[in-house]
Amino acid sequence: MPLFRAYLAVSADGFIARADGSVDWLHDYDPVEFGYADFIAGIGSIVMGRASYELARSFGPDWAYRDKRCLVVTSRPLDDPPPGVETRTGIPALAAELRAEAATGDVWLFGGPRLWDGFLAAGALDRFELYVIPCLLGEGMPLLPPARRDVALDLVDSRVLGRGVVAQTYAVTARSAGTPPAS
Repeated sequence: MPLFRAYLAVSADGFIARADGSVDWLHDYDPVEFGYADFIAGIGSIVMGRASYELARSFGPDWAYRDKRCLVVTSRPLDDPPPGVETRTGIPALAAELRAEAATGDVWLFGGPRLWDGFLAAGALDRFELYVIPCLLGEGMPLLPPARRDVALDLVDSRVLGRGVVAQTYAVTARSAGTPPAS
């Protein structure tokens, strides 16, 4: 059974992007030097939110994920998607579909707060793999929506990498998987 993995960079103060969605603060950090090649080699499918898909498309004319199955969670059709890109509308059904398939690798949840929150609510987010970048943004897009509370995590691994980056891997514990946000 594949692991559902949120693999991402986060600022030291917990933001994944600037308030305008920009990730320019990451441009000096090449993901290859932090193990991206090994990570992506273990991925069979990529699930993206619509905004993350649009961001990935803006990186250039060549689709970076052409060797992977890519599913975009959206309610609107995609304009001229690359080969192999599919759309889905519901996270619980998508999670069940991916869990039922013969795994050809793990599932990368490539998105933002709403995507991860949706998979948490469906009980289908197994790991947060955070690369803490040594910078403070002060404001921006948080890791999870403000309404999401009390996600219990177990530390799996923590390593200091080059240039002050800290890699932290957490397993989402059973007691928080699918737990609705506190009111």
